[in-house]
Amino acid sequence: MDRQTINRLPLIGGRDLSGEVMEVGSNVSEFKRGDQVIATIPGILNGSHAEYVLTDTTNAIKKPENLSHTDAVSMVYTTATAWAALVSVGRLNPNNCQWNRVLIHGGSGGVGTSAIQLLKSWNIDKVVATASAANQGIMRELGAIPLDYNDANVREKIIAEGPFDVILSCIESDLTKWSDTSMGKWRNCIHVSIISPILEDTDRYGLPLGLLSTACKHFARNFDSLRSGRWYSYAFFTPNKDCMKYLGDALETGKMKPKVERIMGFDQMAEAYEVVGKLHGRGKTVIDYEK
Repeated sequence: MDRQTINRLPLIGGRDLSGEVMEVGSNVSEFKRGDQVIATIPGILNGSHAEYVLTDTTNAIKKPENLSHTDAVSMVYTTATAWAALVSVGRLNPNNCQWNRVLIHGGSGGVGTSAIQLLKSWNIDKVVATASAANQGIMRELGAIPLDYNDANVREKIIAEGPFDVILSCIESDLTKWSDTSMGKWRNCIHVSIISPILEDTDRYGLPLGLLSTACKHFARNFDSLRSGRWYSYAFFTPNKDCMKYLGDALETGKMKPKVERIMGFDQMAEAYEVVGKLHGRGKTVIDYEK
């Protein structure tokens, strides 16, 4: 594949998929034509909103046989993002979760529900999740302690459930910024956000100044945290084979279960983006190409 193909613009969206293998490379041995797989797509390649998609074996596993394509794909990108935040940046793993407390802002969306299930499968000491009043039930169902972010007393309730070792922000608000104070002091605690201003900044100021603007914002936020012995960092979706293997096993054994809010057809793609952009989901919105 030449560089022109890889860098073709405009970039096709979609970072996860569930489908059938059509062709494999000459050095590929773990997959064959006709296999049913789930996979993520690296950011440098065109995405999954297309009839045919290219990805690497590092990013793929065979689809669990007990799940449909729409259920299986609903956990792929969201779990990979949660893994990048909680494991790669937050330093959580199956061996230390039982001694850690985690606060998740925006717990009812795709990444939030995946993060809760990942942590619960590792026997987390405590996971608290903020969501709207309408989504408290799903948080409780997944095993999290739900808090309504519109509750007048939500800050006092967060403090009462803490102190937290890790905070994961799937949304950005005054409450998420304030919640730094609910982490332990001088205990190497970290606030991880998947909401980076980098795209907004580069769109507004161009690439060089946009990157500089994002770097300055990150430095300022992290400096405030460091004064109390805490950390602040962004996390981004990163394809990860260990994550994919764990997800496949967890889906097969029922440790993690798909939370699909709606299934929409390919001709509803624009509407689907509008729905997801409102950030009030109860799980994942899935595009079914056969619908």
